[in-house]
Amino acid sequence: MDFEKLKSFRNINNNFAKLLGIELTELSKGYAKAQMTIKKEFLNPIGSLHGGCLYTIADIAGGAAACSYGIHVTTIDGGFHYLRAGINTERLYATATEIKKGKRISVYNISVTDQDNMELAVGIFSFMSLGKPIEI
Repeated sequence: MDFEKLKSFRNINNNFAKLLGIELTELSKGYAKAQMTIKKEFLNPIGSLHGGCLYTIADIAGGAAACSYGIHVTTIDGGFHYLRAGINTERLYATATEIKKGKRISVYNISVTDQDNMELAVGIFSFMSLGKPIEI
Protein backbone atom coordinates (compact mmCIF):
# COMPACT_ATOMS: atom_id res chain seq x y z
CA MET A 1 0.00 0.00 0.00
CA ASP A 2 1.31 3.44 -0.94
CA PHE A 3 0.38 5.34 2.22
CA GLU A 4 1.35 8.74 0.80
CA LYS A 5 -1.05 8.26 -2.12
CA LEU A 6 -3.79 7.00 0.20
CA LYS A 7 -3.27 9.96 2.55
CA SER A 8 -3.47 12.36 -0.38
CA PHE A 9 -6.58 10.59 -1.75
CA ARG A 10 -8.35 10.92 1.61
CA ASN A 11 -7.33 14.56 2.04
CA ILE A 12 -8.59 15.45 -1.44
CA ASN A 13 -11.82 13.43 -1.35
CA ASN A 14 -13.12 14.03 2.18
CA ASN A 15 -15.27 17.11 1.60
CA PHE A 16 -16.44 17.41 5.22
CA ALA A 17 -12.86 17.27 6.51
CA LYS A 18 -11.86 19.94 3.97
CA LEU A 19 -14.76 22.16 5.09
CA LEU A 20 -13.47 22.01 8.68
CA GLY A 21 -9.80 22.24 7.72
CA ILE A 22 -8.93 18.75 8.96
CA GLU A 23 -5.87 17.23 7.29
CA LEU A 24 -4.34 13.78 7.59
CA THR A 25 -0.65 14.21 8.36
CA GLU A 26 0.45 10.62 8.98
CA LEU A 27 -0.85 7.28 7.72
CA SER A 28 0.53 3.77 8.02
CA LYS A 29 -0.89 0.29 8.56
CA GLY A 30 -3.48 0.57 11.34
CA TYR A 31 -2.38 4.10 12.30
CA ALA A 32 -3.32 7.66 11.40
CA LYS A 33 -2.82 11.18 12.67
CA ALA A 34 -4.87 14.26 11.73
CA GLN A 35 -4.69 17.93 12.60
CA MET A 36 -7.11 20.84 12.61
CA THR A 37 -6.59 24.58 13.08
CA ILE A 38 -9.31 26.09 15.27
CA LYS A 39 -11.38 29.04 14.03
CA LYS A 40 -13.67 31.24 16.12
CA GLU A 41 -16.63 29.66 14.30
CA PHE A 42 -15.81 26.37 16.08
CA LEU A 43 -16.43 27.79 19.56
CA ASN A 44 -19.62 27.25 21.51
CA PRO A 45 -21.49 29.95 23.49
CA ILE A 46 -19.20 29.58 26.53
CA GLY A 47 -16.08 30.13 24.41
CA SER A 48 -14.75 26.58 24.41
CA LEU A 49 -14.27 24.35 21.41
CA HIS A 50 -17.49 22.63 20.32
CA GLY A 51 -17.42 18.93 21.20
CA GLY A 52 -18.46 18.06 17.66
CA CYS A 53 -15.04 19.20 16.43
CA LEU A 54 -13.31 16.81 18.83
CA TYR A 55 -15.55 13.92 17.80
CA THR A 56 -15.21 14.67 14.09
CA ILE A 57 -11.41 14.77 14.02
CA ALA A 58 -11.37 11.51 16.02
CA ASP A 59 -13.73 9.84 13.54
CA ILE A 60 -11.70 11.06 10.56
CA ALA A 61 -8.40 9.82 12.02
CA GLY A 62 -9.95 6.48 12.97
CA GLY A 63 -11.51 6.04 9.53
CA ALA A 64 -8.18 6.74 7.88
CA ALA A 65 -6.39 4.17 10.06
CA ALA A 66 -9.11 1.61 9.34
CA CYS A 67 -8.87 2.11 5.56
CA SER A 68 -5.08 1.83 5.65
CA TYR A 69 -5.48 -1.74 4.38
CA GLY A 70 -6.84 -0.41 1.07
CA ILE A 71 -10.53 -1.18 1.64
CA HIS A 72 -13.33 1.37 2.14
CA VAL A 73 -14.84 1.40 5.65
CA THR A 74 -17.71 3.06 7.46
CA THR A 75 -18.02 3.99 11.13
CA ILE A 76 -20.41 1.74 13.05
CA ASP A 77 -19.72 2.89 16.62
CA GLY A 78 -17.87 5.60 18.47
CA GLY A 79 -17.64 5.62 22.25
CA PHE A 80 -16.18 9.01 23.18
CA HIS A 81 -15.14 10.64 26.45
CA TYR A 82 -14.58 14.38 26.80
CA LEU A 83 -11.85 14.90 29.40
CA ARG A 84 -11.27 18.66 29.35
CA ALA A 85 -12.89 21.73 27.86
CA GLY A 86 -11.11 23.03 24.77
CA ILE A 87 -10.46 26.54 26.08
CA ASN A 88 -7.81 28.61 24.28
CA THR A 89 -7.37 25.76 21.83
CA GLU A 90 -5.50 26.77 18.68
CA ARG A 91 -4.92 23.38 17.09
CA LEU A 92 -6.21 19.82 17.50
CA TYR A 93 -4.42 16.56 16.82
CA ALA A 94 -6.08 13.14 16.66
CA THR A 95 -4.08 9.94 16.77
CA ALA A 96 -5.69 6.60 15.92
CA THR A 97 -4.06 3.29 16.78
CA GLU A 98 -5.37 -0.16 16.00
CA ILE A 99 -6.73 -2.33 18.79
CA LYS A 100 -8.09 -5.16 16.62
CA LYS A 101 -8.17 -5.80 12.89
CA GLY A 102 -10.97 -8.17 11.91
CA LYS A 103 -12.29 -9.51 8.62
CA ARG A 104 -15.31 -7.17 8.74
CA ILE A 105 -15.00 -5.12 11.95
CA SER A 106 -11.90 -3.28 13.17
CA VAL A 107 -11.49 -1.29 16.39
CA TYR A 108 -9.30 1.77 17.04
CA ASN A 109 -8.22 3.76 20.06
CA ILE A 110 -8.23 7.50 19.41
CA SER A 111 -6.71 10.33 21.43
CA VAL A 112 -7.40 14.00 20.73
CA THR A 113 -4.89 16.55 22.04
CA ASP A 114 -4.33 20.28 21.72
CA GLN A 115 -1.26 22.29 20.72
CA ASP A 116 0.19 21.82 24.23
CA ASN A 117 -0.24 18.03 24.04
CA MET A 118 -3.06 18.22 26.60
CA GLU A 119 -5.43 15.29 26.07
CA LEU A 120 -8.95 16.69 25.59
CA ALA A 121 -10.81 13.52 24.62
CA VAL A 122 -10.41 9.79 24.04
CA GLY A 123 -12.52 7.25 22.24
CA ILE A 124 -12.84 3.75 20.89
CA PHE A 125 -14.30 3.61 17.40
CA SER A 126 -15.40 0.60 15.36
CA PHE A 127 -15.38 0.48 11.57
CA MET A 128 -16.95 -2.02 9.19
CA SER A 129 -15.23 -3.01 5.98
CA LEU A 130 -17.37 -2.33 2.92
CA GLY A 131 -15.36 -4.90 0.95
CA LYS A 132 -14.68 -2.36 -1.81
CA PRO A 133 -11.01 -1.66 -2.68
CA ILE A 134 -9.87 1.96 -2.63
CA GLU A 135 -8.76 2.89 -6.12
CA ILE A 136 -5.97 5.45 -6.01
